[in-house]
Amino acid sequence: MIRVAVGVLQRDDGKTLLMQRLPGTFREGQWEFPGGKIEAGEDSLQALVRELREELGIKVCNARPRITLCHAYPEKTVLLEVWQVTQFTGQPHNPEGHKLRWVTLAELGRSRMLDADGPIIKSLELPDTYVITPPLAPDDASEPVQWLKQLERTLDQGVSLLQLRCPGWSLARFARLAKTVVRHCDASGTKLLLNGDPGQVLSLSEKLGAAGCHFPVRFLDRLTGLRRPGGLLIGASCHSEAELAAAARADVDFCVLGPVLPTVSHPQRSALSWTGFEDAVRKATVPVFALGGLAVGDLETAWQHGAQGVAGISGFWTR
Repeated sequence: MIRVAVGVLQRDDGKTLLMQRLPGTFREGQWEFPGGKIEAGEDSLQALVRELREELGIKVCNARPRITLCHAYPEKTVLLEVWQVTQFTGQPHNPEGHKLRWVTLAELGRSRMLDADGPIIKSLELPDTYVITPPLAPDDASEPVQWLKQLERTLDQGVSLLQLRCPGWSLARFARLAKTVVRHCDASGTKLLLNGDPGQVLSLSEKLGAAGCHFPVRFLDRLTGLRRPGGLLIGASCHSEAELAAAARADVDFCVLGPVLPTVSHPQRSALSWTGFEDAVRKATVPVFALGGLAVGDLETAWQHGAQGVAGISGFWTR
């Protein structure tokens, strides 16, 4: 496996820097995020600093881990250790002859990119935090007035991605609540994912205009043969390296993995620990949020262990 340090550089206008591979190189002419092989005796950050100095003529002053991804080409397997470059000096140019361009997120998705870089684009489309709604009693048919007030307060905190999860509910009742929550999320600019059986929530998400769906890993085999409405964001809940691999085979866009730390809600489930989380994520092929016993304050730690960000209920929901 070849370890590669990759840098994501973004301007204040949100555009991201791409570099075109030189003639005569692997996958010549395709576009990629700048970076290169980690040499013997280097750590990932040292390699990033060296590569961006050589390729772009800039000095990296500050960077934080963004995501770690594994990709198998027919010719070789690469481990991409991706960094978000938050501060640099100098103007990016092409001392080695690479063509450069700054592109919007939409243009990224339309660019002729290296296959391995696809999940990095997905990572850029995802936020750092993923909020999951707390459960409501399945036998309470009344409108959850207090819960909806809490939802409004939570969305007011600037939530970008929210999962509506109502275990034990009938589809009809879940659909009624989802319609209300979609309206709140649309007003706040929040992407809403509906959790449930793919055979039910795929069509419901499309009907209500939700951003996508989130599936427990036990439901992933039900995705086979189902029509996936175009543009829906698909997430999956996983608890092990094997389940991450199964989710990738099901072609999901991202996963949550946990519990990282012990939780009150699932005391019977063994915690992975940050070490266990990092070991599993290093072999993942999609962005992975850390889940379980976490709060927004754990974001830096999650980044240091290869996570897209942090996800959860109690540490993110405003009561």
